[in-house]
Amino acid sequence: MIGTVGHLSLVVAFVGSLAAVVAYALASRADGARSDEWARVGRWSWAAVAGGTGLASAMLWTALFGHRFEYAYVYQQTSTAMPFRYQLSAFWAGQEGSFLLWILMTTVVAGLLVRWSVRTDGGPVANENRRVFSAPVLAVVSLCQAFLLSMVVGLRLGPLPVGASPFVTLAEKFPDAPMFATDPGFVPADGQGLNDLLQNPWMTIHPPTLFVGFTLLMVPFAFAVAGLYRRRYTQWVKPALPWALVGSGILGIGIMMGGWWAYETLSFGGWWAWDPVENSSLVPWLFAVAALHAMVVQKKTAAGHKAALWLSVLAFQLVIYSTFLTRSGILGDVSVHSFVDLGLYNQLLLWISTVGLLGFGFLAWRWRDLPEPTSPPAILSRESLVFTGALLLAVTGGVIALGTSAPIFGKLFRDNPAAVPVAFYNTWTLPLAVGIAFLAGMGQLMWWRKMTVEDANRVLFRPVVATVVSTAAVVLLTPFVQETVAPGPGLGVEAPAGAVAPAEAGLLPAAVGTFFQTHGTSLLLLLLLFASFFMLWGNLSVMWRVGRGNLKMVGGSLSHVGFGLMLLGIFASSVFNDPISDGNGTDVQGSRENVVVPLGRTVAADGYRFTYAGQEVNDEGRPVYVMDVVDRRGTQFQTRNVVYKDGRDQWIQHPHVREGVARDLYVAVFPSAMSETPTEGQAEVTLARGDSVKLATPAHDPAFTVTFEDYELDVDLDAVGLQRDSVDLAVAARLTVVNETTGETRVLRPVYVITTDRRQQYVQNRATDWGLGAAFAGMVVDEGAINLVFDGATVAQEEWVVVQAYEKPFISLLWLGTGILGIGFAISFRRRLGEARR
Repeated sequence: MIGTVGHLSLVVAFVGSLAAVVAYALASRADGARSDEWARVGRWSWAAVAGGTGLASAMLWTALFGHRFEYAYVYQQTSTAMPFRYQLSAFWAGQEGSFLLWILMTTVVAGLLVRWSVRTDGGPVANENRRVFSAPVLAVVSLCQAFLLSMVVGLRLGPLPVGASPFVTLAEKFPDAPMFATDPGFVPADGQGLNDLLQNPWMTIHPPTLFVGFTLLMVPFAFAVAGLYRRRYTQWVKPALPWALVGSGILGIGIMMGGWWAYETLSFGGWWAWDPVENSSLVPWLFAVAALHAMVVQKKTAAGHKAALWLSVLAFQLVIYSTFLTRSGILGDVSVHSFVDLGLYNQLLLWISTVGLLGFGFLAWRWRDLPEPTSPPAILSRESLVFTGALLLAVTGGVIALGTSAPIFGKLFRDNPAAVPVAFYNTWTLPLAVGIAFLAGMGQLMWWRKMTVEDANRVLFRPVVATVVSTAAVVLLTPFVQETVAPGPGLGVEAPAGAVAPAEAGLLPAAVGTFFQTHGTSLLLLLLLFASFFMLWGNLSVMWRVGRGNLKMVGGSLSHVGFGLMLLGIFASSVFNDPISDGNGTDVQGSRENVVVPLGRTVAADGYRFTYAGQEVNDEGRPVYVMDVVDRRGTQFQTRNVVYKDGRDQWIQHPHVREGVARDLYVAVFPSAMSETPTEGQAEVTLARGDSVKLATPAHDPAFTVTFEDYELDVDLDAVGLQRDSVDLAVAARLTVVNETTGETRVLRPVYVITTDRRQQYVQNRATDWGLGAAFAGMVVDEGAINLVFDGATVAQEEWVVVQAYEKPFISLLWLGTGILGIGFAISFRRRLGEARR
């Protein structure tokens, strides 16, 4: 019943979205009362969409919370052991559910637009904009909603499937599974459960935040298309600007939420890995922020409207393109986050093409009609600098998109192309980041229109002095030169693949080429440091000057202050990232910057002392590796890393982050259990009286602790099946065996026999229910020890952990800057929303 209602609800919503497309398209073409009639049909169609998506969402949550494991989505994403909050977030954990979440968000945004379309309480300009733009904007949003619903509607048009429904049953999805051949009504008792890495509080809010951002970026795109359609090439910016601000702000916060989740959940040592899924949200955000700046320039000076149009279109098209990269399965071999292919490849390509045709098609059609500015902006003016900054943001997004798409282009030439290395992104984005940061400081300090050189000198003096002092302090008081002069800069910046050194190419003298090979990265990082400080001090100066008059005007400068702090946090935590190691550790993921610490021992490295105190078990029954640490300042504390193998046979490693204002200590551990897998077989050991040995099985390491207590000479030969007249010597070894899993203790007495004809025999003693057998195989007289052979277990390896620890100075600036950036966006949004209502 749940599946039937959910499926029919999606069908109703899909049909309603198509009806809304037609109704609002006709309302856009009609005039007067006829237009109002079609708009009314569109609103009723959206009511059907809202009802259908709301009911379908309710049905999916009902199935998730009700443990209805007959449905494939519920079985794959939940289990009875999962807490409530993860049952809730399982809604968007899989591909079908995440699309439904996006649909739900789009329904909410469309509801706000429908309400806006019928309001009459604004000023004359706002009411005129509403009359002109509401129908075409809602037509575009309805079309996007129709595409989204086509991803999950689960219809079949002849041989063509349309969408993958979240209400498909297990029997329908896996018809060839053997259990359904014998029992068509088979329902599993439990589900597979959510991937353990996703069972994190941040993952309950990070994906919805991203989808809110993706949905909101749809609105500036819709206004841009409506502006082109209505020939209102500049007027569309005013009502679209609040949507662009809130969309960019929320998407940026969502991206950083994902970074924090990676930082505290994954053990790769950082918060950003340039994975395609990470890039898929960053690229459209960069273009959206570029479009936002172009829109501000256009609204203030009537220039830059062409850039505002094409950047707004491209930002949303890249949202869909990024969705295609991560959800079509095309990057499944190069991204650990990529979704599997659910047959949505062609639908996503069609959506991308449709958005491009609407946006760039209209733009090409109207290009000759677009107004030209009366005069080009002066070089020393805010509009010129802001526009250049927007261009650099777009170029940065393009570089990242190119690197992310490289495996697709590579398939034209080879079967299994590799992803570009991380150094590609670091190398090409570093100089672009320098330019963006510098312009973000200059742009706020400059005035609109033209400034004289004298005016520029006056406004730049204090920020430049503060920047020079701050940069000099960092260079002189920190190991900046040691960390950035080649080889091995902290950011991992390398020359682009295939690049030829200037000296080798004959472009520069050999000495100059060698200098740039050695110091080039250091100079770039120095410029980044200078530009970041300049952005910070310049925008603080503007905030002080503007905020005294009107606090509502500080949103832009406050956002740039936050961005400057973020860049400084990235710089400090990357360049001065300090591995705690002597460089002689074991090879873990290509690095020897680690420390091997055996159980119960203390190892000193780089001013730290690590003592592996052993394992504990947390409330969820998972092992916790406890490390006693003494840092360089003599402070004592513990790190507690959860490391275990989940139900999917995947090792899960949660780092321990000891946070601080000046520095974080980031600790990841690799226990010996990850590298040694016990196998069934035999263990041969030599023990003296009182000695112990730990034995392991494939399921447990250790499984048993065996202690040789003493010899027993009074052996009951009849009990062990021996003939008295054939035995010359019989000695038993009394072994105490502790089952480490249950805590139970037993005594085994294997017997060593020498017969009257001088042959040796061994009588094994077994704990049958434990699967363990022990044989007394001989005596080592000189050492006072015996040889034992154990069947069903192997000798447990010595327990140890490999500790990868890093000091990350001032990474707190990254998180502080993110919060300030979000506050700045919120202040700007409130201001622009008030303007749009007038």
